[in-house]
Amino acid sequence: MKNTDQPDDRDDIRHDREFVIDTEAVIRLGSMLLSSGTGSYRVKRAMSDAGLALGIDRVDATVGLTEITATAHRGDNFRTVAREVYRVRVDSSRIAALEDLAHHLPAGTTGRELESRLDCISRTVRPQWTEWQTVLAGGVACAGFAILNKFSLADALVVLVAASAGQCVRGRLNRRWLNQYGIAALASGAACLVYLMLADVLTYTGLHTIHGPGYVASLLFLVPGFPMITSILDMVRMDFTAGLSRATYCVGLILAATLSAWVFSTATGLQPLPAQTFFPYPWAWLAYAVATACGVAGFAIIFNSSPRTVIWAAALGACGNLCRLAFVTVNLPPQLAAGVGGLIVGFLASPLSARTKLPRITLTVPACVIMVPGASMYRTVYWLNGQDMMKALTFGVDAVLTVILIACGLAIARMCTDPAWARNLPVPSPHAFKFSENDH
Repeated sequence: MKNTDQPDDRDDIRHDREFVIDTEAVIRLGSMLLSSGTGSYRVKRAMSDAGLALGIDRVDATVGLTEITATAHRGDNFRTVAREVYRVRVDSSRIAALEDLAHHLPAGTTGRELESRLDCISRTVRPQWTEWQTVLAGGVACAGFAILNKFSLADALVVLVAASAGQCVRGRLNRRWLNQYGIAALASGAACLVYLMLADVLTYTGLHTIHGPGYVASLLFLVPGFPMITSILDMVRMDFTAGLSRATYCVGLILAATLSAWVFSTATGLQPLPAQTFFPYPWAWLAYAVATACGVAGFAIIFNSSPRTVIWAAALGACGNLCRLAFVTVNLPPQLAAGVGGLIVGFLASPLSARTKLPRITLTVPACVIMVPGASMYRTVYWLNGQDMMKALTFGVDAVLTVILIACGLAIARMCTDPAWARNLPVPSPHAFKFSENDH
């Protein structure tokens, strides 16, 4: 008697095999996005969109800092896959390419086709900037911080050279896959050493007297602004698994860099005191605008943003930070002024993202990093070790509240311009609002 069940068995085996391939493709997309530094919500959203295009009914994912656990459902079948990311970094160009792929996959795409497109992105989306450009960008970003922190132009030039040296050390060590906390400590030490050498040379030759506190500004390229802000945005979305793990990672990097700087300052007697250089009034705002734009552009280049993204992020950052400084001059608390600056950046980024088709996160986060009080973070650890609890508490509270309010400003702007953020519905949800193009 002929076995009529055999064809059905073969069809079931083939469907199961296709389901496995589709699931692997979706989890690979998510892991590539996670390794590029984007927030967990965007990882889940991209995996959900790609899964729907591949005929997967639902993708439930738990995203941490370096791992993803996802369960894909198709009919009565389900499959759970875990994937680990071995390096944490920020790559804006890859984020943009992957999100564009995920959100525009046509229905009926197969897992093999998605894998092929991911292979193409891995091959073609390379560093946008050469090594010397990235090194110089780190120096320019810290020099912009120095001007905004009221250091003199001579101090800012020394900071530029010292921070560039530290960024060079960090880039070289990153390519060797060394421990990231060790890299932060070594890069911090290198920047401090170069700063001290240049300051001594200029002082002894009589060209200019360089004051010690400037070495703090030369370390600000190590502030993990991107994961710091996305961690709070994740927690606003009630994703504490990703948010807390990112926050812990940021604290570790800051401690590694600040402890290295503290050892250096203890050995040399330098103190990270605030500077008090004032520019003439008509030129002060121009100096702050240029410093902000250069600082944001420097960080955007470090984040491997495209030239177009760098320009738009610098413009957004200049608008937001100048508004922050204006509010500070009318005696608004600096922390609240930073929150208003983040709110302005978020509102301006909404139509800009829709028009330029650039992911909002690649515009807003570099624009807001310039408002992060990195100097206060370093001074907190210094005065903790100096057993001056009052100064440590003052700088620490200022740093924490400022970062929180910047992220809250971005979150409020997002809730006002994106209905999917206004209602905390799961991702995906058949009853959710249609996502706006601004999210892309």
